[in-house]
Amino acid sequence: MPARRPPSLLALRAFEAAARRLSFTAAAHELNVSQAAISRHVRSLEGDVGRELFRRLHRRVELTAAGQRLASELSVAFLQIHRAVEAARGISVRRLKLTVEPAFASRWLVPRLGRFAAAHPQLELELETSDEVRVLGRDADIAIRYVAAGSRRKRGGRRLFSIDGVPVISADGSRPTQLRGDSAVLGHRLLHDDDGRAWRSWFAAAQLAGFDGARHQYFSDYSLAIAAALQGQGALLGAAAFIQPELRGGRLIQLGRTRVSFGSYWLLESRERSTAALRAAFSRWIDAEITNS
Repeated sequence: MPARRPPSLLALRAFEAAARRLSFTAAAHELNVSQAAISRHVRSLEGDVGRELFRRLHRRVELTAAGQRLASELSVAFLQIHRAVEAARGISVRRLKLTVEPAFASRWLVPRLGRFAAAHPQLELELETSDEVRVLGRDADIAIRYVAAGSRRKRGGRRLFSIDGVPVISADGSRPTQLRGDSAVLGHRLLHDDDGRAWRSWFAAAQLAGFDGARHQYFSDYSLAIAAALQGQGALLGAAAFIQPELRGGRLIQLGRTRVSFGSYWLLESRERSTAALRAAFSRWIDAEITNS
């Protein structure tokens, strides 16, 4: 079988800009092309990968799960290309290395990074998504990590915000008046991105029986579980801070009234003096974003 033609670099660049700004118009202004050209490049890329990368909504767009994963990878790839060019020119760049938990990166941080770039055009971010431990000062300047409820806090870190879990289902065909009680969850397959502990804790908090008798479906990636919920495949115990766009847009609907604490996200910094000012700028920016969320 002949090798498939790689996607156009222009299409990848157009998609990355549109994904970062969540706007075809803003991407067109950034790249100095027409909005029609951005749309054409994105459609071409979707044809090459065989998946929709954006959901076209009324006057706005949203990334699909596949689009979020591709956008995260491309942002790093284009940053590396830019670094290589600047190094060849002999230009010193002010760069901050971040290592971030994947769900936080794709569902919370990446959609906001366009505002950081606009506020700090002289500062570049190098973003790695990983759950693994990194050595601060050597592998990264800042780490953002998740700490489950009941676990020990991160030494030397500070808490950014807590995460609550709320049951949600696709809005398609749902009757909101029938979804107010916690028992409404029992009519749906339970979608998991862990071994079942999160849903078990919710059933305990809701004082509801039926977890063991329910139907289940498991995923290794949180974005896939969200995609399954949006497709109407079951009920997701979603992290409220990560599914606000879908809730506000009416694509997901809350089931019942009980919420359960998942844990918190923490920010940890290196102690290197050379990046102190850059770390402070990022820290101030992320605090402002959390306050305004």
